Parts: sequence; structure tokens; C-alpha cells
Amino acid sequence: MINAGIVGLGWWGQNLVNSVNDKSESIRFSAGAVRHPDKVVEFSQKNHLEMYSSYDQMLSEADIDSVVLATPHSLHAEQMMNAISAGKHIYCEKPFTMNKSDAEKVIKEANNANLTVVVGHNRRFHPVMTNLRKMLASGEFGIPLHVEATESVPAGIMLPPDTWRFDRNEWPAGGMTPMGIHLIDGMIDLFGRVKSVFCQSVNRVVKADIDDTTSVLLQFENGMTGYIAVMVAAQMSFRLTIHGTDAAAHVTQRSYNKLQITPMNGEIESIDYGDFNIEMDALNLELEAFAAAVENSEEYPIPQDQIIHAVAVLEAIIESSKTKELVQVS
Repeated sequence: MINAGIVGLGWWGQNLVNSVNDKSESIRFSAGAVRHPDKVVEFSQKNHLEMYSSYDQMLSEADIDSVVLATPHSLHAEQMMNAISAGKHIYCEKPFTMNKSDAEKVIKEANNANLTVVVGHNRRFHPVMTNLRKMLASGEFGIPLHVEATESVPAGIMLPPDTWRFDRNEWPAGGMTPMGIHLIDGMIDLFGRVKSVFCQSVNRVVKADIDDTTSVLLQFENGMTGYIAVMVAAQMSFRLTIHGTDAAAHVTQRSYNKLQITPMNGEIESIDYGDFNIEMDALNLELEAFAAAVENSEEYPIPQDQIIHAVAVLEAIIESSKTKELVQVS
């Protein structure tokens, strides 16, 4: 059983704890670190968390062997390096880091210390992704031509103005760090490395100093093209479409629970994944995969080269949003 300490107990941090405590036989949270422990007294008591008012204190005093980071994006690299120095395994929520050089440094140092370090991308663990991987591998789509994904949430007009997210250091290129990085990761998972990107990112309505509407054109090393659009000032919606020479696929709900396959010839197939929860169920699978990597040296489903490449693509998109030019992914 892995004993983990959680850093950050906002909405997502609490989801992480709730997904495994009293549900998993391989990992549990026993400690937590937040700036204001008094604000999470009820939650911490319910989940038997020993609370600390600082991350450093938790690292030095808590009886844990791993840390889970659900913290502002710009803090990830430094916090992971601190965990490595303390000899702790690491699960870090996306985005892993904000630039490729930090991602490479963290992974190199963790590997040198024989510590496991992984990134949290819960959507990879949804069964629809497993199905799409199998279909692509079997050639059911024919030659893949293009992939596109559009996602929107009203966070930019609903969150309080003092949220840490309303900062270009945390949300550069609008919704690319809260949502777009998931779409990048999914595309890398299914179609491989991205060669170049071109980004348009603008502020239309949100009063904070962030962009609310962002679109990206991508070219993959395999010759495919792609498109990503994310908005943080629109109603909640999601659509992922894969176009191939023999068939197309459409994921039509943010839950990922509805998949439609449209063949060039033949009948349309609809697949319903029922009540699979992309938060609780996927997070449980993800954290258990992290525990298996720590305890049994099993390979985590997101390889380290893909962790680094996703960060490199994000970094290129951010650069393109500033320069308004096509950027090659390093």
C-alpha cells in the first residue's frame, strides 16, 4: 500500500483523494499540505489526513513515500525537484511542467534517484481511448487524415476574480493548460509526435488578463493534420472527431461516454460507455497505475518521452500565441 501526501485540496485535489481512499488496496492518502488547513478541516478529518501548513513540512515530517501535486502549474517543476530531494515518488497533475527543459530535468533527476515520476492525464484511462487505440491499430479507419477537438467551459466568467488561474503565467494561451493539454496528450497517444503548430489566442469577453478563445492548427510527423479549439467563456461542450479514409469517429460528450463510428460504407455504430466517470473512475485507475509503477516497477501507461513531448507541444503553442507565427516543436 502506497502512502501518499496530497499538495493542494481544491476541487481537483479532493477528487483525487476521494477516488482512492477507502476504495483502493494499492494507494491511499494519509497526509495533506495546504496554505490554510482550517479551510479543509471537515474534509481532512473525514479522510484521515494529517494536515500540514507547508509542503516542505509535509515532505520532512509525514510518513509518506509519494507525493501527489494538484497545485498551480507554474509551481510543478520546483515542487517535483523538492520531492526528488526528499526521496519521494511523484504523481503530478497536468501540465507536467510549463517548458520542455524543466520536464527533461525533472525526469532525469527522478530516474537517477530511482524514483517514479508520472503525469496525471485521467482521460487516457477512459475505455473510449482504449477502444480508439485498438481500432487505429487494426486499421479500421484506413489512413488517418485529420483529428480535431473542441472543448469549452464557462470558467472565465464563473470563477472568482482572485483565483490563481487568472494569470498568464498559469493560463497562457487561454484554456490550453486546463483543457488543451488533455487534447494534446490524447492526440499524441493516438497519432504520435507533433511536428509544428500555429496558434491564435484572443481575449473577447473575460475581464481578467487571460485569453478566452484559442485555436491551434497542428501537423503531425506522420503527415496528418489536426485542430484544437478551447474556450473558457462559453457553455460546457466537447467534441473529438477522427477522420480516416475508411471511417470517422466522433466522441460527443465531455464525459467521453458516447462514441459514434461512421464508416465510408455500412451502418453507423454507436457505443455507450454507461456511467463510467471520467473523474472518479478514471482517477482511481490512474492512481492505481501510479502505485503499480512504484511498487511493482510496472510501466505507467504514459511513457516519459510522451510526457516530455506533450510539454514541448504546449510550449510551442504558447510561443505561437505570442509571435502569431508557425512554430516547430522542438
